[in-house]
Amino acid sequence: MTVARVYRMVRHPGPESELTVTSRCLDGGWAWEAEPAPLPGAGVAGCEAHTAATGHTTFAVRLEFVALVTAETAGEAGGG
Repeated sequence: MTVARVYRMVRHPGPESELTVTSRCLDGGWAWEAEPAPLPGAGVAGCEAHTAATGHTTFAVRLEFVALVTAETAGEAGGG
């Protein structure tokens, strides 16, 4: 019997695991970037305002958080 390790990545539940969303314009060589925000909606609103002002429609959006990686043996319910 072969035992396989399964790795799971979940958002770390600790206080150091704040969510950060950043956005930047990819159209026309602009250097526009939204202020980093703790919620995805704030970054989207910044992109919408930039699109309304400039007509630019392409953005790089990045979501960042601290992850906790745990290993489990395949078939185990609780992990270890």
